[in-house]
Parts: sequence; structure tokens; C-alpha cells
Amino acid sequence: MHLVDARVAGSRRVLDIECCDPITGCPGCGVIATGHGRVTVTLIDSPSAGRPTRLRWRKRRWICLETVCTVVSFSEQNPHVAAPRGLLTTRAVSWAIRQLRYENASIQGLARQLGTTWNTLWSQIRPRLADAAADPSRFDGVDVLGVDEHI
Repeated sequence: MHLVDARVAGSRRVLDIECCDPITGCPGCGVIATGHGRVTVTLIDSPSAGRPTRLRWRKRRWICLETVCTVVSFSEQNPHVAAPRGLLTTRAVSWAIRQLRYENASIQGLARQLGTTWNTLWSQIRPRLADAAADPSRFDGVDVLGVDEHI
């Protein structure tokens, strides 16, 4: 990924990025796809220098020219940046979960720091928390579970 532009717009920091891969294969058939322009997707990123941050990803659009392929067009995906159809970056989701675990933060407080709503934040972190809760390896190395002595 390349940082194309960085600026402060109002109370937010805005970062424009784009991928530099010149070619990609079709996810349906593997044939090298043809570029078909770009579309800008705005994602909520973790705060930067105390400001809510937006990541504007100029995603490439591709078309598959293979006549027997069921995939006609697709846009680039990068799970290291954001989940497909995600609203928050992977970094913002990890930041929010870390704040919940170690800083005793609330969802509403984190949403305020990210410059978004409670529902938007919760919809993005809830699946990650559910996956973590369903992982039995989280108890590896635990011999005794204790209970705090407070109400």
C-alpha cells in the first residue's frame, strides 16, 4: 500500500491510500484480470494523535475477460487492511478490543474516540469477540480460575 495523501479535515485526520500491485488474478478462474478504474472506500481507522482518523482506500476494480468465468467484475481486497465489506480497518478493530480488555473502556466511549456510532463499532468488533470466546485454546496454561471479591 502507498500513502497518497495525508491531511486534517476539521477534527479528523484523513489518509488516502492505494495498492500498487500491477496485476491480479480473477478469484473465479485465476486468469489475469483487466483494470477497470478505481473506487474510493472510506474506512474508520484507529485514532491518530488524539484525532478520529479516516482511511480512504482507492480500491482497484477489475474485470475478467474469460467468457466461461462466472465472475464479471471484482474489487481488490486486503484482509490486513479491512475485512470484506468492513466499516472499520483491521487496526481499528484490534485497537478497540485492546481498549475494552486493558483500559476498561466502554463501547460508547470508544465510538466517540473513533468518531462513529455505538452500533457501527459494535457490529464490527462483536464477531471478533465471539470468535475469541469460542476458541478453547484461550484456556491453555490455566490451572485455576479465580473470582474477584467484589460485587
